[in-house]
Amino acid sequence: MFALWRLSRFASVTDLDDWEDEVADDESLLEAVREGALVPINIGGDGAYQFTVRGVPALGGLMEREARYRLVSSQPYLLVSDGLVGLGGLEAVGEYTGADRLQVSLEPGRYEVQVHLIDWKAEPGAADADGKPTKDALGDFVIEISQQGSETSRQYRRSLETFSR
Repeated sequence: MFALWRLSRFASVTDLDDWEDEVADDESLLEAVREGALVPINIGGDGAYQFTVRGVPALGGLMEREARYRLVSSQPYLLVSDGLVGLGGLEAVGEYTGADRLQVSLEPGRYEVQVHLIDWKAEPGAADADGKPTKDALGDFVIEISQQGSETSRQYRRSLETFSR
């Protein structure tokens, strides 16, 4: 599982016990999702993926190529930022493992996040002879981040599985 999360929410995760209680435990992760501290990127399998993270004025702002090869989109998740969020595998959540993560500056506020799964291999010329992505291939996921609108009663997705089956 990968995630986008508010770094400060997990800053106290500094040892294995904390990590198992706050990150490896599904109920704790669901609580973080409910409070807008974590957006799971979970398709139920391991792998190496490429992510495109984009701020958009309104959700649904995929580029034409991305829209053409989009397999599925999540319902919006809530993300509350205090200035800095992380993107990476669950092993990178908190300060325990030191695993690689991307840090993204995001103005403090409330955001809607939608995750799109892209079938980049379906685009002609996206894979080389070995099946690996070419330099112009689309990423596996597009993550759109939009400031929350004035309608604060919106229902957000609250599932560890990013996409409905």
